[in-house]
Amino acid sequence: MPATASSAPDLIVVGQVTIDDVVPAAPGPWWRQIGGSALYAVAGARLWLDPARIGLVARVGKDYPFDVETLLRSAGVDCVALSSFPRPHLVEWLIYEPDGTRRSLPRNSELLRLGAEGALSQPDASGAQALLQRKLLEIAPSAQEIPAHWLAAQALHLCPQVGERHADTLRALRNTVRWISVDPSPYYARSAGIAELRQRLDGASALLASAQDISAVLDEREPRAAALALEQAGFAEVLIKRGGAPLLLAHGGVLLEIPALAVEVVDPTGAGDAFCGAYSACRLLGHPPAEAARRAVASAALVVGCRGVEAALRLESPRV
Repeated sequence: MPATASSAPDLIVVGQVTIDDVVPAAPGPWWRQIGGSALYAVAGARLWLDPARIGLVARVGKDYPFDVETLLRSAGVDCVALSSFPRPHLVEWLIYEPDGTRRSLPRNSELLRLGAEGALSQPDASGAQALLQRKLLEIAPSAQEIPAHWLAAQALHLCPQVGERHADTLRALRNTVRWISVDPSPYYARSAGIAELRQRLDGASALLASAQDISAVLDEREPRAAALALEQAGFAEVLIKRGGAPLLLAHGGVLLEIPALAVEVVDPTGAGDAFCGAYSACRLLGHPPAEAARRAVASAALVVGCRGVEAALRLESPRV
């Protein structure tokens, strides 16, 4: 499907949209909702940046049940480039626990037949791991799906994607888009050291990583030292998201800690993605990294106070 608007955005968000079957911690019925890292990143970005300046690039399967374009249009985002593929979209159970933690399990019948739940932690146990990665690749857009007239954008954010999607997109666009942020996928980042991350993500201006997704790096160094080592390896801006613990920002050889905001958590889904979208938008607007990070923390706090991405896309900018 082509982009729904002829205008071009200043910030491009590339990532996935999902079908989420939500199982609450308290006994009760589950429900199906639209989700995905790309939509939450857009929700975070539009808290600071005119939504008419934001563009989304995503993929949908033949059975995708939600109207992404109408949802985003209602949030003021008219630049939408959706590609379609002729197979069923990935469906995941989101299972919440009383302590606020969450697990995700694929629900597609072919994955269930292969016993995907057990195979996710044991990659050699069956073909489920490979099949899941193929399903994740199906919903991961490539650089070639960004409309050509969008490539004058000032900034690009890459949401988590499996396989070589990040590396391929960075190779294609690092000399075209001035500033690129990447939220690395745990599927490659959890086992990668600093040198491997730097090689894979060559061309990224900002590394926006969750602590649990760079566990191999943090096994070797304590978090503050890891942030500085990643910056010294060649990432100009390194941010390590740590949930309720202070955010770590390494930039210009200086390490800063930015405290999380104390808020009532209604739904933790999408907080990290909203943080990334907000940070990218604020850097585009000219805010220095520390101020952009502070605003992004406030954005994530807003998102966890509502339930679902549709509510997140209706949020108003926080006071800072």
